[in-house]
Formats: sequence, C-alpha cells, structure tokens
Amino acid sequence: MQSSKAFDHLWMPFTSWQDAIDYPPLVIKRASGIHLYDRDDKSYIDGTGSWWVSLFGHGHPRITAAVRKQLEQVEHVMMAGCITEPTLHLTELLASILPGVMSRIFLSDNGSTAVEVALKMALQYHALTGCGNRTRFIALGGGYHGDTLGAMTVGSIPRYHALFHDRFKKALYTDPPYCYRCPCGKEPGSCAAQCMDSLEKLLDEYHSSVAAFIFEPMAQGAVGMRIYPAVVLERCFALCKKFGILTIADEVAMGFGRTGKMFACEHAHVSPDIMCLAKGLTGGYLPLAATVVNKTIFDAFKGDAFSNRTFEHGHTFTGNALASAAACASLELLREYDIPASLGARSSQLSKLLRTFYRYDIVGDVRTLGMVGAIELVADRATKKRLPARERIPFTICRNARAKGLLIRPIGDVIYFMLPYLTTEEQLDRVVAITHEAFKETIDEQLPHQ
Repeated sequence: MQSSKAFDHLWMPFTSWQDAIDYPPLVIKRASGIHLYDRDDKSYIDGTGSWWVSLFGHGHPRITAAVRKQLEQVEHVMMAGCITEPTLHLTELLASILPGVMSRIFLSDNGSTAVEVALKMALQYHALTGCGNRTRFIALGGGYHGDTLGAMTVGSIPRYHALFHDRFKKALYTDPPYCYRCPCGKEPGSCAAQCMDSLEKLLDEYHSSVAAFIFEPMAQGAVGMRIYPAVVLERCFALCKKFGILTIADEVAMGFGRTGKMFACEHAHVSPDIMCLAKGLTGGYLPLAATVVNKTIFDAFKGDAFSNRTFEHGHTFTGNALASAAACASLELLREYDIPASLGARSSQLSKLLRTFYRYDIVGDVRTLGMVGAIELVADRATKKRLPARERIPFTICRNARAKGLLIRPIGDVIYFMLPYLTTEEQLDRVVAITHEAFKETIDEQLPHQ
C-alpha cells in the first residue's frame, strides 16, 4: 500500500501542485507490449506511447537483449577521443535512412538539446561564412521545441513560453497552420497555404538577419496534435529557398514513421538543412538525440584546432553506449517490420475508428496522420466555441479512461493517441471502446443535457 507521504519529495512535470495531491501518479511496476502494470498488477494500455517514445511497445526482446549485451561490455565512455562500437554503428544505420543529402550526425541526449544544438549550429554556420549578422530565428506559430531556454525562444505556446519570452528572448512567429481554426478562413482540402503569407512577409522584411526557420513538419504535437497539409510544408521550403534561409526540421516527435513517412519532411519531398531527432530513436528505452546536417553545413566547420571552426558543444552522456545499443536495435526493427509501409492498415483503422467520435456534440474536429490521432473538443460545434476551461472536461475523460484501463493524457482540449506500431487490430478496437465509455461517462456526469 502506498504511504501517504511517499510523494512528499517529488516534483512532477507538467502537473500542478494540487493535482499531484488530488491525483497521485500511478506507480508502474512492470510493462510488456502496449501494457503497463501498477503495484497492484492492474493493467493499463499505454495510449500515449509513454510520451511518444515507445515505437515497438515495452520490453521488446530485441531491444532488451541489445541493452543487456552492451551492459556486460561497457556502459559509458566519454565521447572525446573515444567512441564505442554501438555508437559508431548507430551513425551508419541512421545515415542509411536519412532523407536527401543529410549525412553528418551530432549526438546528444534529448529533444530539447537536439534543438539547442541546431540553433547553435545555425548561428555559428553564419558566423563562419561571413554572415554574422544573421542572428534571428523565425518559427512556425504554435510550435513547441523543448523546455530549455534556447528551445523556448522558438516555441510559441503561451502557457509554456510567455513568461520566459517576457524575461529572456523570443523568435519571430508565423501564423499557426491550424487548419481547424484557420487564421485565413480556408479549408484544408482546397487551401493554397495562405497561412504562410505570414512567413513570406517576415522573410521579406527580415531575411538578411535571419539565421534559420524552425518548424515541426506536418504535425505540431504539444499545441494539440495540429495536423496540417503537405502544401503548407511545401510552401515553407519554397519560401526559405527563395530567400536563402536555412531550414531546421524538428522531427523529435514525428520522426521514424509516425506520420506515414520515415520522416515527416518527406511529405514535401524535400530534406531540410538541419534535422532534430529524439524520442523514438531508442524505441523508448533510454534518452538519446541526434542533430543531423547536410554537407554544406558541416563543411563550414572543417578546420584545425586553431581555425576557430570547432563546434564547441557536448554532453556528458553524448553517444552513451547503452542508448546507442538500444537505438541500433530500434533502427533495425524499423527495417525488419517495414516501417512505415506496413502501418497502412492500422493507420486506416485508426482514422476510421476516431471518426466515430463525431457522434458526440462536444467533438469539433477529428484528425489523423499515419499513427497519430487526435480529437478536439468544443462547447459548440457550429461556432467552434471552446470548452469552459475550469470544467476540465478533457482531463475528466482521461481520468475516466484510466479507471477503465487506458492511460491517455489531454493536451488542452485535445484527446490524442500515439500507440506503439505493433498494436493489434483488436487492441486498437479496445482502446477506442474504452475511450467511448469514458466520453459517455463524462458527458453523463458533466454535460447531462447532451
């Protein structure tokens, strides 16, 4: 039985103090496949992939075996004058699936630092190529790129970033590519990416001082799984090419097959100058991230020890051997399971099942892309009026789902799903069935007039 004081020293992320008291976290004892098990051995389907990292479910024997084998050899060595075999092998495996001419891989330990590395690379690249005045960044409105200070300068979700923008620094932001609430009043099926007129205006005015444009391709995760059409991404690339602006694709959440392509940028048939990867890289086993660049970027950093061209950045656990071993196994599984090509049937099932939620008046929008699914809730479907925040309806739906054995977490007014790739047809049916039960229970309790 859990002691009443067991959480007295714990500071939970993204959780208010009162919620941590009223709704203490589950203590997970073990996990297998898509299931988590608490101390009482009650099972929960991991509907968010443990914050979007669990590509192949928990305890996949291949990844577990790779980590165990490496643990018996060497757990870590500094990546300064040394490197381990799995880390070296990882760079070869990753390079073999990167899009376009991306070829150089800088390793770090989480998505936020992968973005920090990308921003620093862009700034130093321009300094090394005689354009040291290029110090601004333009970011896609509604973006999220991590919680460290540099990464927050290019994020634009008020709840997360406003306080720090007021006290530190912020980028220039485009209109958000928020199709359900299009800033230009267009429909996603027939638009010409008019929301990116805002990018064109910013580039027209500031291009000579802009270091790079950073964006989450095809789907903006932390703002509510906002999925936008490829035409928006295509126009972003075209505008940056026109004005000679570096592109930084934050693929931390959507890389490695989530969107139906190996990397989300491939929906636009273009590769960026710099790409940030993390989350699913190790299949959810250990922290590891990569910032990858094309040859043009890397060539600017070539020089001897006295050239002032060295990229002076690193992390204690850069290239960690255990994480690299997990990543090698995960990348090999991507190939063996033929990800993303083999996900077509399950992606179609997810899309079909989520559309059944339109039966509820509080559902305003359902959106899916590959193995990403989201349901946006509203107070009024006709007007798209937002839900009363203090009633916490999405939060209650997720609480009710948890009681029934499904672990999901809302993002604002959005219920989303990021299930492992090996989720079966029957398991996906069960996820949706539980979610329907949670919707009905919540509506009966809080919205009985519906």
